[in-house]
Amino acid sequence: MSNVYSIYDMKRSIQRHINSLKSKVYRIKNKMSFNTTLYTLLFTLSPLGLISCTDTWDDHYKSVTMGEGNLWESIKNNQELSNFAKVIEATGYDKSLASSQVFTVFAPTNNSFTDADANAIISKYQTELAKGLKGEKNTAIKEFVMNHIALYNYSVANETADTTIRMMNGKSIGLTNSTFSGKNFTSINKQTGNGVLFTIDDVANYIPNIFEYAKMDEELDSVRHFLYMSDPYQFHVEEFKESESVPGEIIKGKQHYLDSVTVTQNELLNLWLKAKLNNEDSCYYTLMPTNKAWKEQYDKNITLFQYDKKVAGRDSLMWVFPRFFILTGMQFSKTTNPLLGMTENLDSIVSPLAISYNDRKLIFGSYDIKPFQFENPYAPDGIFSTVKSKKVCSNGVVMKADKWNVDRRKTVLMNIVMEAEGRSTLDSLTGAIPEAKPSWTSTTVTSDNPFYNKVSNNMYYTLIPANLKDMGALFDFWNVLSNQKYDMYVVTAPATAGDIMATDTLPTRFGVTLYWHDMDGNEVSKVVSEEDGGEISYDSSTRKNTFLVDPTRVHEIHIGTFEFPTCSYNLPEAQVKALVEINVRGSDVTKKIYTRSLRIDQLKLVPHMEE
Repeated sequence: MSNVYSIYDMKRSIQRHINSLKSKVYRIKNKMSFNTTLYTLLFTLSPLGLISCTDTWDDHYKSVTMGEGNLWESIKNNQELSNFAKVIEATGYDKSLASSQVFTVFAPTNNSFTDADANAIISKYQTELAKGLKGEKNTAIKEFVMNHIALYNYSVANETADTTIRMMNGKSIGLTNSTFSGKNFTSINKQTGNGVLFTIDDVANYIPNIFEYAKMDEELDSVRHFLYMSDPYQFHVEEFKESESVPGEIIKGKQHYLDSVTVTQNELLNLWLKAKLNNEDSCYYTLMPTNKAWKEQYDKNITLFQYDKKVAGRDSLMWVFPRFFILTGMQFSKTTNPLLGMTENLDSIVSPLAISYNDRKLIFGSYDIKPFQFENPYAPDGIFSTVKSKKVCSNGVVMKADKWNVDRRKTVLMNIVMEAEGRSTLDSLTGAIPEAKPSWTSTTVTSDNPFYNKVSNNMYYTLIPANLKDMGALFDFWNVLSNQKYDMYVVTAPATAGDIMATDTLPTRFGVTLYWHDMDGNEVSKVVSEEDGGEISYDSSTRKNTFLVDPTRVHEIHIGTFEFPTCSYNLPEAQVKALVEINVRGSDVTKKIYTRSLRIDQLKLVPHMEE
């Protein structure tokens, strides 16, 4: 498969995934507006004390009377900053600090930042530059140079309150009237023509965000490889930030920049996980598997995503989804979980992918099914119970686990519920000619009916054959996983759910034939029988194995337990289908033993979990 094809396929797959979520009424809880006061006491990051994750950056712009010359001249002419100046010049930032752009620089003196330290940073810069890594992509620039320079001018005084300022690399670093990043000032408020210069007694610590930390920890190599997917997938991209870049000359009508600031964007984080782990304005607690735990989960997931050989982009889909579902739902925002990190006495936590109460009933047929919501996370069997270590980052906490104590029914193994009224449920009605097809009509359960709120969404559809030969309907099941046992159910409603005075209250019988794809992409079928373990029984009148409907209640009929060899997750067409055929003789209708009306509330596949 060529790289270009893989890129196209994966982009298209992402869009289908998003559309699927929308169509199923996934109201993602992605409230990114953070209340600053919630986080003032969150993390101890440095000797400065407690620094908060905030939703907006307070620039704390202060009016300072500008002095003579520029920042670069002040740095270059200060013998105590010769090592810092050496790095600034080697990385090309001397031009930025001599420009008309306004900066505040916090420069470590030679007492703490030695010539050897400077040479090490310059060597790292040159090594990465030779690999084509420029600007913020170069760690020497991002983690050292930009970590000591802020846009705009700042000053301090005795009455200056403790605060945070945003550096050129996007980090929020603490500023007091005597320290920067917990490092003591040796001089303050040096005014130049284009900014303010401070000197500090040590190098400011660079604190990675969660996304960056995944790249640094060897135990998280598997997570890193996935989050930083390179070609052919190209989900990890850099977005140019004009407002934060330093403008240079205009050449042939085009603006050039002395320093171009970029922000890392990752479609997997932003669109799929709904967790911007690379955003300095965020606060997350993130559960990450070590390589050991990753492999165990991957080995389980890979069997679930075996697509048939005719599926377009098969290799790409089989690469992404087994990995994606290891991390899905393992990010917990402090916005929706404000007590995270403050107490272990939590009833539950929710990820940004959690489903609202009302939508759980709509999508999964039950309020009790809570995908991406985890009860008692710190309990002995909770998802945080196996955390081996924690790493405080600039935008949250990474919690590493060797053992993955996550209920897969809340992430990858979800119920597949096909409501009768759903647009993608009914595939087709059987019939030799159009006018002979069965009817398929809806009925609403009113609030004064005893079955109100007992029938899912208070609506069901009735299948009524036109004649003895055309008596069925074909239904689709979407997003079915491979090599996973499912219990299949057909849920029926009584006639009195639509009309308490209904007279057509006799039972009915039906048979089921299943269709799916084999690994070669060919459709195969199976008539459901006793060996499938469902509530099937022999009907002597039709001499067939059929399912008997109880007409007095909402009847959840177990069709059987099935396992399919291929996966149809996120495909544009359903592959698993169920043909439901009413099996009732005309004489039994005449004798008023059975009715041919089949009232279907929903069909569903429930993952069968082995004891």
